[in-house]
Amino acid sequence: ALLHYSHALFVSTSTMATQSSADPLLQADDLKRQGNDAFRKGDIQSAVEGYTAALQIIPMNGGTGSSGKSNTKMMESTLFSNRAMCHLKIAETKGSSTNNSNDMQQSLKDCIEDCNSALDRLDLVGSDSSSSNNNNLRGKVLYRRAKALVTTSQTNVQSTDDDKEENLNAAAKDLLQLLSFDASNKEAAALLRAVRTLHGKMGGRLGRSRISRALDLLRGRMTNDTNNTIASRDGDKDMDNLTCLRVLQGSLAEESSSYADEIGRRGGVPLLLQIARRGIVSQSDSKKQQQQQHQSDIDSCRTASIHILSACCSHDSFILKYAGRDSLPPSVLAQIVEEEASSSSNNSKEGSVDISVAAMALLIRLIVHWDNREATRYFASKIKEDGTVEDNVVVRAIDVPEVDASSVCRVAIAAFLWGSNGNATTTTIGDSRAPRAALDLLSAWTASDLEALDAASDACYAPSSSSSSSASGSSGKKQSYNKLRPEETRNMKPRQVAAHRKREHEYKLNTMKRALQHIHTFCSEETGGLDAMLTCAAKTDDHRLRRELGLQIGRLVSVIEESDDVKKLVSKALGCSNWKIGHEDDNDAGATSLSTLTIEELDEEKDDDNSDGNEDELLVKMKRGQLTASLLLGKSDVGAWALKHGWSDENGVDELKQLIFSNDSRAMSIASELVSAASSVEKSRPLLATLVQEGTLEDLLIHPNADVRSGAASCAAKIGLASKALSEDDGEVMALFDIAIELLFEEDEGINEGDGKSNSKQKALEISKSLPRSVSSESTSMDRGIEVMTYIVSKTFVKEKIVAGYKPAGSPPDRKSALERIVEIGCAPNSGDAQMAFGLAGIFNLLAVSMETLRKEAFIGKEITKEQYDQLQALGKTEEEKDIEAKKDAKEEDTPAAVRERIRKLANANVPRAMVKLLEGSTSDSTQEKLFEGMGRMASEQSVRGIMIQQGCLTTCLQLDKGEKPNEAEQKILRQARSCIAKLLVTTNPSILTVSQRSGSIGPLLKLVKDNDATDLMHFEALLSLTNLAGFSDETKNRVVAQKGIPTLSYSMFSEHEMVRQAATEALLNMIPHPTMMEYLKKEDNLKVWVAFALDYEANFACARAAVGCLAMAVPDPEFADALVACPKFGELVRTLLECGQLELMHRVFAVVASLIEHGGKCREAVISTGTGSFCKAYLESYHDERKVKEFNFTPAERGSLAATLSLAKEIVKLLS
Repeated sequence: ALLHYSHALFVSTSTMATQSSADPLLQADDLKRQGNDAFRKGDIQSAVEGYTAALQIIPMNGGTGSSGKSNTKMMESTLFSNRAMCHLKIAETKGSSTNNSNDMQQSLKDCIEDCNSALDRLDLVGSDSSSSNNNNLRGKVLYRRAKALVTTSQTNVQSTDDDKEENLNAAAKDLLQLLSFDASNKEAAALLRAVRTLHGKMGGRLGRSRISRALDLLRGRMTNDTNNTIASRDGDKDMDNLTCLRVLQGSLAEESSSYADEIGRRGGVPLLLQIARRGIVSQSDSKKQQQQQHQSDIDSCRTASIHILSACCSHDSFILKYAGRDSLPPSVLAQIVEEEASSSSNNSKEGSVDISVAAMALLIRLIVHWDNREATRYFASKIKEDGTVEDNVVVRAIDVPEVDASSVCRVAIAAFLWGSNGNATTTTIGDSRAPRAALDLLSAWTASDLEALDAASDACYAPSSSSSSSASGSSGKKQSYNKLRPEETRNMKPRQVAAHRKREHEYKLNTMKRALQHIHTFCSEETGGLDAMLTCAAKTDDHRLRRELGLQIGRLVSVIEESDDVKKLVSKALGCSNWKIGHEDDNDAGATSLSTLTIEELDEEKDDDNSDGNEDELLVKMKRGQLTASLLLGKSDVGAWALKHGWSDENGVDELKQLIFSNDSRAMSIASELVSAASSVEKSRPLLATLVQEGTLEDLLIHPNADVRSGAASCAAKIGLASKALSEDDGEVMALFDIAIELLFEEDEGINEGDGKSNSKQKALEISKSLPRSVSSESTSMDRGIEVMTYIVSKTFVKEKIVAGYKPAGSPPDRKSALERIVEIGCAPNSGDAQMAFGLAGIFNLLAVSMETLRKEAFIGKEITKEQYDQLQALGKTEEEKDIEAKKDAKEEDTPAAVRERIRKLANANVPRAMVKLLEGSTSDSTQEKLFEGMGRMASEQSVRGIMIQQGCLTTCLQLDKGEKPNEAEQKILRQARSCIAKLLVTTNPSILTVSQRSGSIGPLLKLVKDNDATDLMHFEALLSLTNLAGFSDETKNRVVAQKGIPTLSYSMFSEHEMVRQAATEALLNMIPHPTMMEYLKKEDNLKVWVAFALDYEANFACARAAVGCLAMAVPDPEFADALVACPKFGELVRTLLECGQLELMHRVFAVVASLIEHGGKCREAVISTGTGSFCKAYLESYHDERKVKEFNFTPAERGSLAATLSLAKEIVKLLS
């Protein structure tokens, strides 16, 4: 081989020496023809040398341009393909002699390598070459590589069974790809049949697949088959059980669909299910040996077997064939979880959480599969044009039984009670992974809409552990049911669309009905699911798990539409003997009023009469308290009823006090959550008045557990807001601000008990009631700190303290300031998906705006302005009340200068980067809207725009995508993001932007200009930014044209707002001299518009100035000059503007006239006919004397314009002379 390559190099060098002036591709083509001739004559070795010589030439002289490079790659591909054919022929020749086995394998290897090289070159060619030529050559290469692979698998005596199988699989893939674009290729079809025959024989004496061997080994060990001769011959007998299972997992990761089918075909489901139930312990082992077998290894095998089944069940075809209710019964999975949960409650053995979590994930897959099949049942039939549905559509294996309710409930209840033993309060829930997996299971099973089910299935489709990553890695996200795409809707008749919407509505109703049935079944007293969740919440030490459980219960009851139905469902769990109690007592006249309540009352001493009670009784109260808190979150009216009437037959407030005084951290945490939730509901807020007046909340506020403190602080804040007790006391606000900052650092440092700051834990604050429930309901101590800070940041003095780097007195020297801490939290990984994200967005937003601006924005689109509203309010106030309000307004005054300074400090503190990080992970529309709104507020300050772009704000706005048909909320978010782009680019030098930023900004800006719901200010800023970009380079002008920007800008010239008209005119002015813009101006109707704009200088001087400037810039073009002088109002234009007395307009029209004269011909004659020459002479005679000019008291700018006009007038006179 070395001799051949040396000879090829010699041929190549000599050829180039004699034909150095020739095209290298022509030289290569000539050498290729020589190789082809040698091949036809049977001289294979000479053919190889010819192809090799040609390949030596091409890399040394690459083609130029895209066409040249494409031709070069095609030539290389052809040469590699031809040489591969030669190597294949050589291998066939040497195959007849056993003495040349090594040479034969080398030739096959060379053939495969040349085929790889040829395909690599073809991939680089892409669509630049003819698709037919490309496919023709690709087909030849694929066939030759497949044939070489098949021959290698048959003749290489040194290859293992795995190597042979790998070669056959690779050959099959090549042939299938070939047949996908050349189905009539008989040779490829025949070779594929041969490959399949050989692959089938691999299951016999010639060898078996990895999956087959692994399953046989596992089956032999489960059945005590000691005569596993095949495994012994293959050397696989030494593989342990876990390794066999890892082989199956690895196979699923490589090609999960086909290998999953093989596992099912070879009886893998019953085998794996048997392993999952009892592990693998050889029957021949003695009891002592079985005891010595490590329990963790057994559990790992059981877990792996369930993961393999779960990965297989991610494919609907697998479930339909091999995992029906008889083959993979959910009851067996329920039994597995129950046994492990029971073991976890025993001191003798700890149950495996991994096994149970894996079983629940598998159960979720079965639930998701059933839902998708049910959706297929509804949407498989096509709708005819008349709106009727075809009845003859048959969906294969559509009648898949739903996962039975009993199994789901058994699994969930066992998981919620994991590690719990009895009803004693001292018993705690162990590992929280099992309850969390049960929450995912319950979410999928009780999903009331398709989005909720998709969210639940996404969680289960992610690998649950490192051991399952390989098995689950290729399953991906489960596809949701068949919704109509926008393009499909457009292609349908109105009756078809109506029929589909009706069918979709019916499906949603059925889904809701099924969800209600599942909820009632699970929460019923007979099943005990609700009680299990409440027990888990009461016994767990994981406060985040407790909140997740509370939210889940709230979600379940929120699905039930009628409040009375909810009361019936939960009354016994609340200890309520009559769910109708309180129906006639909606307005509690005896409730203590909060109108005069102040926060100082929290300092009053409370009754120290603590009731220790019985631990079991305390557990009951904790469960009732948790249920009440969940009801307040999910069904607020029922929650208020429960707190006042339903809880222990109107003893709820008393039992709440007992929880607070219990000195049990879990009970106090539940009480803290309850008072926080109750303070958010208007009907339940007055019931907390007694707790405030008696100082009962003090126990919660000074508790060493931050989780307990945070809920009480949130409650105090909301009560303070409701009573407006904080509005006059800055000291109280600052005390609560200190609490919020302490909670922000709780995750890192903790707060020491007895730190001398308990007096500050009694304050509340003020905030907008639009805060989402999720921010205040599922939160850590840090979340609550953000929540409390969100309340008080509306105060101007608090804003100033935050940006000034405020730290509470006594803070450690190395502790970050409040602003640094919230920026750090915002920049943390996955911060955008956290519950606190909305609160952070609200804080950043409020820091960048004044309350006066917010009030003005609230009246946008209203029939009354803020000023008119204030006047109406003043009519009903006394002079004393007006004075008090004036003093308050003066105290809270937030000047524009102060806001700008705050924005500069925020930018320097990396707040823009924090907002970008929050947006990266946020899926909440409300959070995204707040963040983009905050970015827009900061971008209003010119000095920080560059910093914001550097920190990623512009790129984030450009990357926002809400699909083809965004809903109203998504449209608002897009509008905010585009407005932010406009603000950022109004004054930014385009040269500091990347090419993608410049080009990518134009599309969103034009969409904002076309947005009828955008404000005039948004339109104006977008047009200014487009003006800035369009004037930068031809690249940006081309982008504007490509985005059909000229018609959009032309339309904006007729806006009702004068400033918008001006900005649109100036933007088009900057498009000159782009050819498309010039063609637009040359059209008679368009030119008339621009002339009319120029003449309308008295009504809109700025637009007229831009219009005349546009004409002056365009007139050097001869065709445009001809079109302009042909305009009927050309003479009027020149005379009117020359005599208007506006120096800026006169300067521009002088420039137009001078250019027209230089064109000569009819353009010169048209100018002469207007009398411009005479005017210029008179103008020069009138103003050539500087003493006369001084009489007009011109400003320096006007004097400069006058000098310019005089200079042009002289030039015109000279040109006309």
